[in-house]
Amino acid sequence: MYDKFEQLLNDFGAKRPSEKTPLGPVYYINEHPVRLIPGEMEGIHWMDIQIGLPRFRLENLESAKKVLQANREMGSATPIPTWFGLGDKQDHLVFINRLDWRHVDARVLEDHILRCIEQMGQALMTEGV
Repeated sequence: MYDKFEQLLNDFGAKRPSEKTPLGPVYYINEHPVRLIPGEMEGIHWMDIQIGLPRFRLENLESAKKVLQANREMGSATPIPTWFGLGDKQDHLVFINRLDWRHVDARVLEDHILRCIEQMGQALMTEGV
């Protein structure tokens, strides 16, 4: 495991394309932009994994309602903070998942992100978003 968040970023970013942005690096897994945002409060450390889902857009009110319902269901189904949001400059969905970065390595993180992409994509297609 890592002592510093930057060590995880360096290890994770060594095997994939990325770009530097004012908000930090964006990594690309297939067509999905991924941001890893660190956080800490009262000695508890985490990272928000923000996975862009460019195939899923909120085109109408019905799609927005389905996403809000999914957020509510995920919030009650798991102790891990997980939700959907919107991309900062686009209307595509972003899946956000919070994990303790001190307990994962780059390989585990990549596997987790790939599972999130697959599972959330299937769930959104099933719901008709």
